[in-house]
Amino acid sequence: MTSSTIDPFALIDSMTAPDTRFSAYQALVDLGEDALPAVRRGLQHDDWQVRKWSAMVLDQVADAESLAALVPLLRDPKADVRLWAVHSLACDHCKDDVACPVDAVPHLIERTEVDESIRVRRMAAIMLGTDYADPRAIPTLRRLTKDPDGKLRRHAARGLARYAELGLT
Repeated sequence: MTSSTIDPFALIDSMTAPDTRFSAYQALVDLGEDALPAVRRGLQHDDWQVRKWSAMVLDQVADAESLAALVPLLRDPKADVRLWAVHSLACDHCKDDVACPVDAVPHLIERTEVDESIRVRRMAAIMLGTDYADPRAIPTLRRLTKDPDGKLRRHAARGLARYAELGLT
């Protein structure tokens, strides 16, 4: 089957079934930019698993419109969706030359401070400390070094150490 005969919208729909999620995810990543309209639709799907896996696709392949479409998912009712929205919005290591149109730093700061999921809070702290060099993150990272969660404290400390190496603190 060639990529021109693969229907990315059908792949999104197939993500509702646990046994086809990963293969659909991989096929969407392989389709690249041709999959993005379907992936953007998947971000709004009623099934939270489809929203999560669609956000995961955007960690590998994205465009400015798709990255902007992740912002509403930062407040999704499901923590796994929020976690992947945080990661895919903030991480640019796996994406080729895509300029994110969203100022992610305020969103990441907010997630570290108010998200009810410690996993989402940790991911936002990791992204602030490793993927950015933004002085606005420093007060938040400093506060997080006093958080009750040991992993969150370590992520914040590593981020502050990186910022110090960059001469930002």
